[in-house]
Amino acid sequence: MKASTRNIIEPIVFFLALLILWEILVEIIKVPSFILPPPRDLWIAFINKLPIIGHHAWITFIEAFGGFALSLLLGIGFAVAVVYSPHLQNTIYPLIVILYAMPKSAFAPLMVIWVGYGLVSKIAIAFLVAFFPIVVNTVVGLKEVEPELLELARINRGSQFDIFKKIRLPNSLPYMFAGIKVAIVLSVTGAIVAEFVAANEGLGYLVLQANYSLDTAFALVILLILAVLSLGLFWLVEIIQRKLAPWSAEVRQVEGSF
Repeated sequence: MKASTRNIIEPIVFFLALLILWEILVEIIKVPSFILPPPRDLWIAFINKLPIIGHHAWITFIEAFGGFALSLLLGIGFAVAVVYSPHLQNTIYPLIVILYAMPKSAFAPLMVIWVGYGLVSKIAIAFLVAFFPIVVNTVVGLKEVEPELLELARINRGSQFDIFKKIRLPNSLPYMFAGIKVAIVLSVTGAIVAEFVAANEGLGYLVLQANYSLDTAFALVILLILAVLSLGLFWLVEIIQRKLAPWSAEVRQVEGSF
């Protein structure tokens, strides 16, 4: 069997085996459905509430992707500024690190007060969560350049822009994509946290409603949808990485297994 086929079949077989084991154990142990429902109850809940799930999933996607897009734009710009400005590295960069160390759930109520109850506050929380990984990884990638390459560029009278475009930026792409993968998953988490605090729509809001009504099957369905959403965005970034940074070690390792 080819490695590419095995990489697809093995996870599918594994998760199907988990579902079968889950169904059997729930029936044998007689676990109450409000504690751990069998997989068939999750399927029934998904089919019955599919229109509701679709609307709220779209809201969460907009919040998460909006926060991620903002963090990507500002994060890369800030990282470039930090690398070329020692003043920013000594002043603003430590402040960013301090802010990242603070729990983001504590910012959610403040965002509601500062920004409002609507979509903007949810995007702001997703942005705060996703911003730091992009900044840190991009800064590392822009700095981790072999000194010989920089010296060679200076000997050939390369401008700072030429060094950035031909040396620093290509070198930083693998690091940058590593941060982007983390950030795009964290943006979904940030959107859910914001919806927990103040929302009347979104998957986080649905989870709270399911918990209030002890609808465990529906709550687990939403969690699985969140997992699928995060994985889908993660794989999308991987596809883009293969197109823009085929020289990265991660891409070469994946392609070498095919």
